[in-house]
Amino acid sequence: MITSFQNEGIVIPLNTMHGLGQGNQSLFAADTMTLLVGANGSGKTQTMMGLASALIRKSSKSASITWEHEENKNLTCAVYYTSAPYYLPGQKRSDQIRFIKTSLSNTDRPLTSERKEVINQIKSAFGLEARKILSLPKVSEFEIRHLFTQIGRLSRGQADPWLSSLIKKYNEINTRVEHPDGSLDWDSMKTSSKLQSEILSDFAKGLKSKVGPDFVLLMRAFAHTRSGRAHGTTAQIQILEAMGLTLNRKASKTATIPKKNFSEALDKLQKAAAIVGDNELLKNVYYIDDDQHDKLKSLDLGKLGSLSLTELSSGAAALIHQFSSIEMACASLLEEASYTNLILMIDEGDAFLHLAWQQRYVEYLDKTASMLKKKFKTVQVLIATHSPVLMSDFPRECTFILDGDSWFEDLIQENTPRKPTESFGAPLDAVVREVGQTGTMGTFAAKVIKQIVDDIANGVLVSRERVEMIGDPIIRRQIDKMLMGRGLAERRS
Repeated sequence: MITSFQNEGIVIPLNTMHGLGQGNQSLFAADTMTLLVGANGSGKTQTMMGLASALIRKSSKSASITWEHEENKNLTCAVYYTSAPYYLPGQKRSDQIRFIKTSLSNTDRPLTSERKEVINQIKSAFGLEARKILSLPKVSEFEIRHLFTQIGRLSRGQADPWLSSLIKKYNEINTRVEHPDGSLDWDSMKTSSKLQSEILSDFAKGLKSKVGPDFVLLMRAFAHTRSGRAHGTTAQIQILEAMGLTLNRKASKTATIPKKNFSEALDKLQKAAAIVGDNELLKNVYYIDDDQHDKLKSLDLGKLGSLSLTELSSGAAALIHQFSSIEMACASLLEEASYTNLILMIDEGDAFLHLAWQQRYVEYLDKTASMLKKKFKTVQVLIATHSPVLMSDFPRECTFILDGDSWFEDLIQENTPRKPTESFGAPLDAVVREVGQTGTMGTFAAKVIKQIVDDIANGVLVSRERVEMIGDPIIRRQIDKMLMGRGLAERRS
């Protein structure tokens, strides 16, 4: 176990909290739980990266570790997680450590419905409703238009009268309308576009009537097969025939690759329809249970449909990504070697969370540490935050305030490592002052209030609304006294 580490000459102790929990036990499930706080640029991330560098014995004169037992060096691994999707300095991977960060490339990807255990735990702890869904690509008018025009090119006198009539009407209006001077007649084009949409709608209704309840399945398979490279004439005719359309042109009986792809897609869609209990597969989104999810996953739908989680905010998605990534990283490390000790570093893991969820974050992190203790002999947690809510969950002995000064600057100024006088369970305004090292009012509000005070001092009448918008009753009373003293108070009706 690590008792302390130093980075750039600054020593960070990792204190145990024995005797402060229930039954004289440790306060936290983790062997040590340490909080790093400080302003932007104070060195929180740099400090964590220093610990990571020292752990993997990367050549560095600025970071070192003090071990309780030296033999623990080769038995200790680490996971570093950051919610910030920007450049992360340092080594990205080694046998002894895993670096995880939120990637800009995957922020818009749907959450996979793997890691059921983590998802269920987070659902319970934070009151989430993370439902599994099957999402299918939408069938747009563009797909109907493409099918219709393809039939028109290949039909050469379509046998179905209803279809021949629609193709003729479509071709009649599918021309550019120009003014005598050669410019486009936009009003006529707008009218033509509307008429074309009506024809396509009639075509879709007619095709649905002809092929029956398989209409949507066929259109989904057609849209899926059409994506990618253009198909040859033979392949197009084979697919149209498979969709129940009668053409005067006959295609080879030997199935082309696009035709095989169409048949495979249609087969998977039919199986998916049976699983979700909608034989027509009319909807684009289906809520599914665990059993349906497992069956759909075995189909390997690919671009035909995706399995994901829905009804999650960015905060909920971030929590699931964070803790499932940590679990996977730990599993990967244990596959690498027989590690017995874990260092878990989390850099602003609460960044996307509402205050109500920040209140539950440390409690859930403590439960996570308890579960990790089943895999590791010791678990030490080091986290960094700007949240006063998280700060109030840490005793002063577990909190280290970074001010951005170097070891040499601290030496010259005779500074000593500062710990807050109040933190654990303290009121948030006290935590903001003592731990956050800042005021409790935003600079914009402070500027406006100062202007009000200056106006009163200069004899300027201040409206009652400006005074009433100030939320602090003490400040409001002082301003009222100033107004009364200078005879500037407005009469109240």
